[in-house]
Amino acid sequence: MKNYEKETLNTSLYLKTSNFPITYTSCEYFNIFLLFFKKVINLQPMEKISTKIAVLLCVISFNIDAQVFIPKSKEQVLEKIEQNYDYQVELLKGKYRSKIKKEYKRRRELIRETFLDSTFVFDNTYKNFVSSIIKEVKSNNPSLDQRESLVFINRHLDPNAACFGNHTFMFNLGLFHFLESEDEFAFIVCHELAHQYLNHVNGGVRKRVEKLNSKEYKRKIRDARLTIYGRNKAGMKLLKELSYGFLKKSRTNEYEADSLGFEFFKRTKYNTSAAYKALSRLKTFDDGIFNTKIKIDSILNFKDYKFRKYWLDQEETMFDIEEKSDDLKWFDKDSIKTHPDVENRVKKLKAKISNQELQKSISFEEIKLYATKDQINSLIYFNQLDLVFYLLLEKFQKGDTSDFLITKLAKTIQKIYTTKERHVFGKRIPQSSPFATEKNLNKIRTFLHNLEIKDVRKLGYHFCKKYLDTIQSEEFTKINDFFTKLNQ
Repeated sequence: MKNYEKETLNTSLYLKTSNFPITYTSCEYFNIFLLFFKKVINLQPMEKISTKIAVLLCVISFNIDAQVFIPKSKEQVLEKIEQNYDYQVELLKGKYRSKIKKEYKRRRELIRETFLDSTFVFDNTYKNFVSSIIKEVKSNNPSLDQRESLVFINRHLDPNAACFGNHTFMFNLGLFHFLESEDEFAFIVCHELAHQYLNHVNGGVRKRVEKLNSKEYKRKIRDARLTIYGRNKAGMKLLKELSYGFLKKSRTNEYEADSLGFEFFKRTKYNTSAAYKALSRLKTFDDGIFNTKIKIDSILNFKDYKFRKYWLDQEETMFDIEEKSDDLKWFDKDSIKTHPDVENRVKKLKAKISNQELQKSISFEEIKLYATKDQINSLIYFNQLDLVFYLLLEKFQKGDTSDFLITKLAKTIQKIYTTKERHVFGKRIPQSSPFATEKNLNKIRTFLHNLEIKDVRKLGYHFCKKYLDTIQSEEFTKINDFFTKLNQ
């Protein structure tokens, strides 16, 4: 396998029941009890449903702290990861020390693997931005730990942040795409600082290990294993009980982090109304992040090459969609929210805040644009063509016809052509699914998979022809020459 193909496959983990890549980090604590149950109870059908449960249990939240460490080399990052691990292990005391150490070691390896798989962006533009916010918050909250921390910027689209409980933190590029001001970003930082201050992550690891190794749970596991009939049902019941307990605690942690985070936030220079506005945006993404209906049949309809309606036809399934889409109904929907009860959290914060008008800073607008371009280039480079095609069409539909956007749309069509020509498109882009929750992204996938290579060749040619007189970039000219030669 070529190097770039390896990079693409390693960059993200596509779960079968998910519509966008989620990081390995999100499922870290899921592994604690999934591996435990598979090993001890030996539930045979677990392999078939493990990815679906993973989606449910990935909702356990994580969280940022300290002056930001800006590395000068890959070796410095790996050294810092080891230092953080050693420091956390030294703090371990009491019962189950060795078991908790194993989880810390698993976490260390997870961070190393993700780092080496190139899912992080190393750009001081982002780190300087985050560092300035952290400095502002910490200088006005002396009770916070002033220790230097390792901060990563992840390429992923979803608006999320993570703390690994060992002074290593992560922000997704998606935050820059979805938030509207530096003030909103600063509240996210304060929220995560509160998680760190309250020791939610490491405390959660200890509680989970203690729970799994308690006499009560060992007895329940033994009883489930000895069950001759209904062993799987007994195991799933125990798994449900365990996950509900963790998720309930996770919801409590979110409320605590909101409350303490706001105390940190209100002592800073930032506008306090940004707190509930940031959470309000979070609620928007409860049901997905691809919320714009793309009028693809209008955008790619040309005078000399009309859009074909059958390009959007979804393959019919012989299965009962209604039944299949609800096959995890034994989980109460409210119990699997990533950020639970957002509406109530917004109300609680709003009651503490006088409604002020947010002022968008020039620096945030600049970094937002910078992040958008960076994200688009990254998605193209790593051949996540369905995601970048959606983002580009969404921006085009909203009126962006800049040289950059038109050029990158042409580049994406060119990559769609070359991957189909090499017969690797199907390996890289997930098929559309009648069970997908991200309906708008699913429509894009249907379209892309329905296109034959001759269709892509003609679409690329007519798209470039339409903008040939208005786009001046050298890259666009080369792409136009590429499609012109193909259509001669």
